[in-house]
Amino acid sequence: MMKDDKCGICFGRLCPMDEFGMFDGKKFTLDEAGFGVECDAAAHAGANIERFMAYGVWGPHKYKRKSQFQPYVLDLKTNQWDLTKFNEYYFPMMRRILARAQAANMSIIFDLFDGCEFRGTESIWSPWAVNNQGIMNFYGKDADKYSREFFLKCISEFKDFDIIWSFGNEPENKGFPAMAERVILPIVKAKKLDFNRLAYGATTKISAKDSIQDRVRQLVRDKFGPAAEKCIIMPDHGWPFTASLPVWGKKPYRKLYSDDGCYTGASKCDIRVGKGARPSATQWGILAKSILTKYPAALGGRERLISFEHLPAGFSTGSLECKVAPIRAISKAYRNKFGKWPCNYKP
Repeated sequence: MMKDDKCGICFGRLCPMDEFGMFDGKKFTLDEAGFGVECDAAAHAGANIERFMAYGVWGPHKYKRKSQFQPYVLDLKTNQWDLTKFNEYYFPMMRRILARAQAANMSIIFDLFDGCEFRGTESIWSPWAVNNQGIMNFYGKDADKYSREFFLKCISEFKDFDIIWSFGNEPENKGFPAMAERVILPIVKAKKLDFNRLAYGATTKISAKDSIQDRVRQLVRDKFGPAAEKCIIMPDHGWPFTASLPVWGKKPYRKLYSDDGCYTGASKCDIRVGKGARPSATQWGILAKSILTKYPAALGGRERLISFEHLPAGFSTGSLECKVAPIRAISKAYRNKFGKWPCNYKP
């Protein structure tokens, strides 16, 4: 798990049900064998974290909205989701997914909300956009009751797992900081969640002045102090990070460098048709080595200041070995820096 190594190495599967899930018109099932092989391969390449979102809206929808794996009951009369009712299948299935990742000795980053699901036509599959309550997204005050209940339900249902709670994936709406202030941070306080086990909403504009992530960090600083602000992981989806590598002071932030969203890489095998390629293993090895050479992995009594994350391209054409090759390259950079392989690594 992440605590076993000197930095985080994350495999970003995100939405297992999109690629390993099936729906026959009545019931969701999971290809547990196939998913397990991937979990083990990622761990054996050196990963100590796997990142999941609550669900994804990009999978097949043979049976229209009934095919969408998500937490809420679909009202068949209105063909909209009911945010007042959790369905029977979601949390048991997610526990099986989390358990399999943890069985491979990986901690879990869990994105509670996802800003990407409101982009383009995919929003028709989002319960936050199509529901009986007339709510259009999770950013507004009208959604607070339901987003709060979802976070609390996740804490209760997933209490047995080694989870890092992520506020969200790439929230781009200007309303997200206010939503975090009204919903997420009060739960962090009430439940006394460990700041070391939290992650800010990831952004692709981390170096922009007054970014959404900057504004959420300011809220944390104001409410909980600068130490708490710097303990929470800052995900950066700005590959290759040339504009956002930090000025490393005495009390640096925790950073997670991810290739999420990058389709301009040099991989010859990890390609999503119509979008492009992920960074290659060679590119990842060079970057991880550079960052680990320049910056400390621990400072001032705080460990694991640096994490790396590779996501295989969604619905990639690549083999499993192709998908985990960048993780192996990061692990090699780790060995060059620390003189040993990550704990999960197997040649």
